[in-house]
Amino acid sequence: MRIQMELDRGYLPDAYGKYAAPEDCYDWSCRRSFPFTVEGVPYGTRALAVFFIDWDSVPVCGFPWIHWCAYVNGDFEGDIEFPDDLSRNEHSRLVQGYNSAAKSEPERGVGYVGPCPPDRDHKYTLQVIALDDEPLVEAPFWANELLDACRGHAIDEAGKILPSRY
Repeated sequence: MRIQMELDRGYLPDAYGKYAAPEDCYDWSCRRSFPFTVEGVPYGTRALAVFFIDWDSVPVCGFPWIHWCAYVNGDFEGDIEFPDDLSRNEHSRLVQGYNSAAKSEPERGVGYVGPCPPDRDHKYTLQVIALDDEPLVEAPFWANELLDACRGHAIDEAGKILPSRY
């Protein structure tokens, strides 16, 4: 599998992070998730798990910041498009978990919360895992619960580094 998406001069486009339009934000955080395509999803895929994590946040807050964890269930094969703003739009097959704002700011704690690097440009990791069965987790779930549910069911995976500007 391979993840494809359009970058803006090598960065995640501003519309999906710190410099998003006010109508796409809740207070400090962008809620509009970015579009991307997962190419080459293998036959037999019954769900795609998605993790979007900022490992560069460790020196700032002491842990990797989870910006999005979710999965889409269904029968997949070939190229699968994740449309613009999927996180906020009702989609019957999208199941979303908690992000790292869940404990301190519960009103924005489920679904996508865009990058907002506080100290310098950060590199964000987008990981997609093809699963042979729907994950057995109750929504909303924590990223570790989704990752645990992926164990023994992963049939392929892809990752992409997405820098976001300070």
